[in-house]
Amino acid sequence: MRKYKRWLWIFLLLVIIASMLMIYHQARKPEATAETKAVNIAKKYAKLKEPDGFYTYHRNATYYTVSGKDRDNHGIFVLINEKGNHATVYHQSGGISKNDALEKTWSTKNPQKVLNINFGMYRNKPVWEVVYKSDEGRLCYLTLDFKTGKTIQLIENI
Repeated sequence: MRKYKRWLWIFLLLVIIASMLMIYHQARKPEATAETKAVNIAKKYAKLKEPDGFYTYHRNATYYTVSGKDRDNHGIFVLINEKGNHATVYHQSGGISKNDALEKTWSTKNPQKVLNINFGMYRNKPVWEVVYKSDEGRLCYLTLDFKTGKTIQLIENI
């Protein structure tokens, strides 16, 4: 009887683990689909050769950004609207890098933790949006102009 109970517990544990993996896969599916679609658009219209990053930006509209190298080995960001019917290419050398945006956040806001950083479009300008927790543990958003590095918007202590 003990062996039967042990096998029953093992079976239940395996069912729970398999269920959790299936739920995770289903939850991740829309993001993975969007990434695949965005990479294909970037390869087709922006001649992206080597994708190396993917960002999802939600504000007034949703944008997907694929970063990487074009066929001339220049670093680019391909910003694509959610519908996939408009893509804009930005040269990485034309603005601040992801690391520059993070450094500015750390030096000016001294966050407890940076949660996320995304490349997107805000008020018709390419931006870096840094999401972080303040030293009090409150949620904050810092939006930096990609070209100048200046703060466009700061939302603190949500």
